[in-house]
Amino acid sequence: MIGVYGSNGFIGRHLLRRLAQDRVPVRAVSRRFDPEFLSSLGEGVEFVQGDFRQPLAMASSLEGVEVVVQLISTSSPGLKNDHTIADIEENVVPHVEFLHTCLQAGVKRYVFLSSGGTVYGPDAPVPTPETCLPTPINSHGLTKLIVEKYIQMFGHVDGLDYVILRLANPYGPGQIFQKGQGLVPLLLDHWRKGLPIRIFGDGKAMRDYIYIDDVIDAIAAALSFPGTPRAIINIGSGEVRSVQEVIEAIESVTGHAFQREYVAARSTDVDIASLDISLAGKMLGWKPSTSFNVGIRNTVGLAK
Repeated sequence: MIGVYGSNGFIGRHLLRRLAQDRVPVRAVSRRFDPEFLSSLGEGVEFVQGDFRQPLAMASSLEGVEVVVQLISTSSPGLKNDHTIADIEENVVPHVEFLHTCLQAGVKRYVFLSSGGTVYGPDAPVPTPETCLPTPINSHGLTKLIVEKYIQMFGHVDGLDYVILRLANPYGPGQIFQKGQGLVPLLLDHWRKGLPIRIFGDGKAMRDYIYIDDVIDAIAAALSFPGTPRAIINIGSGEVRSVQEVIEAIESVTGHAFQREYVAARSTDVDIASLDISLAGKMLGWKPSTSFNVGIRNTVGLAK
């Protein structure tokens, strides 16, 4: 059985739909669920309500689970480094405790979604391979990296198989705007509400944006990977776009012109985050299949 932790989030919901469609035995674990969403999945998914910070609840949820997909994070790059202690308390300590619990429960494989946009830091080569030494300047990226290191430690010492996916910026239908996280959902939220947008710096910062269906394909490939993998793999579109280009793409599809407000750039953001995704093709047989323009049209069409 596959246990999906953080299953009520954007990526979690899309993953549950795919696993339910493929009739894969899955246990969805989250603090809360939307009853309407639950009913849409049919009877093939088992739901467990539990808080990641409650060790006993997590231990109970792991009974019979052989593979874990870990999607939980309360942090985001947009929070800068203003909450570093909370990041450690909420995004490092519970994860390490959960890893211990997974080992005790006999979990065989651990799939963890890390942050390809923040773990590498400002001096990374472009595009950035997985062999680059990570030097994050953002607390979100640093907590992801620390959890990665614990996963690697447990893999080496205790034999835990793992696939760490360093993910670019995911977007797509059903993504809810949350402050400090996600340019595309922010733009769609402000389009619907007729609000102006705030741009940090000159709007030329370059990022990799990957459509949600391609993300789910990558996770599915990590779940079905044969043998005993212990790998870190970049997952992105293989392309980068500036903030201004993303804004213009959404303006083109919606016919709406955003009122722009320019503010100082954030010191915790890198100028460019570009991922080398060649290893994903070699190891997982995966490559993205949805172009940015098609993905934006799909997302806007379903966001109306």
